[in-house]
Amino acid sequence: MYDLYVKGSPEKGELGDCPFSHRTMLTFEEKGIPYNKLLLDELNMPEWIKEVCEGKQQIPFGTELDSGKWMYDSDKIIPYLEDKFTDRKKLGKPDEVDKVGTNLMPSLIEFLKAQDPKEEEEKKTALLGVLREINNALQKSDGPYFGGQDVNAADLRVAPQLKHVIIGTKSLKGFEMPSEMHGIHQFLKAMEERQSWKNTYYTEKYVSDGWHKKMEVMGVK
Repeated sequence: MYDLYVKGSPEKGELGDCPFSHRTMLTFEEKGIPYNKLLLDELNMPEWIKEVCEGKQQIPFGTELDSGKWMYDSDKIIPYLEDKFTDRKKLGKPDEVDKVGTNLMPSLIEFLKAQDPKEEEEKKTALLGVLREINNALQKSDGPYFGGQDVNAADLRVAPQLKHVIIGTKSLKGFEMPSEMHGIHQFLKAMEERQSWKNTYYTEKYVSDGWHKKMEVMGVK
């Protein structure tokens, strides 16, 4: 059993809009590992987190209740779970599966930050290039997922980020995911139908509001 600290509203009991928390929860769900979701307000994080996360104050992080081991960073938590629970569903470690889309979030942020029309068009073109790579990889697989007929670690990494791309760009830039990207549309439809996704759902409004706040902090109007 694990206690997993993720972004959310403790007062409302609702999950927040962190794609890295989402990725980690999806991994627990798909592997069938028992865990408790503990919600933390990202803007009001307690100082003790630094003591268990090697000086870092970030989410997700968690503790293995049996051993008392603390873990942080989705890139570290996920391979640890894959190594520990070899008798459960195999998802693969991040370095064992398709690495497509690793620059999706940086490309998204650059596009959302762009204010000059010329720069905005350049950043949109760059983001579209990343999306095409993802779409092409999905269309080459033998199913709706990077893993084919079932999900692997790449699917659980990319899906939450695509959710942020679709909602964030539409809300801030009026951008729509091109309809011809059939691989992405089919992928997200398949992901949204999975019980793991339903169990880790958070609203579009949280994503939209989250990106508006991030841009305000960055001084983007």
